[in-house]
Amino acid sequence: MLQGDTPPWIRVISADANIPIIDALPPTGSAFIARMQGLEMSDTDGVFNQFYENLRLPSYFGWSWNALRDCIEDLNWISTTRYRLIIEDADSILASSPDERRTLFRILSGAAEYWARKPDFPERTKVTFSVLLLCPPEACAEFRKELAED
Repeated sequence: MLQGDTPPWIRVISADANIPIIDALPPTGSAFIARMQGLEMSDTDGVFNQFYENLRLPSYFGWSWNALRDCIEDLNWISTTRYRLIIEDADSILASSPDERRTLFRILSGAAEYWARKPDFPERTKVTFSVLLLCPPEACAEFRKELAED
């Protein structure tokens, strides 16, 4: 199940996987789905640009890893209870910069855990943040292994 309300919040999926659409979509309720292109994320500028455009980051976004982390652990400019990032060709993200790539995936994982720990109380609705990383079938096993090592 890919709902994203339970761990793991980051999942690697083969781009040709036969997944029922109901499993790929967040549960009923308010949701924001951002679709990003891993092929456009070959360097940090490309990563920041994809997040800036697709998550509608605010104009004060600082174009750094700390700024990205701060923004995805805030997201108050998007009024929803569920955030789903779908990144196509995710195995291409920062492929020639393994340290930067690890940094990005740590930030995404940290954000998902941050949102999962936020309490649900009367003035605040529980929020979920999940990521689907789509990659070619031949790259999925190695990509999953790489993510598990971090």
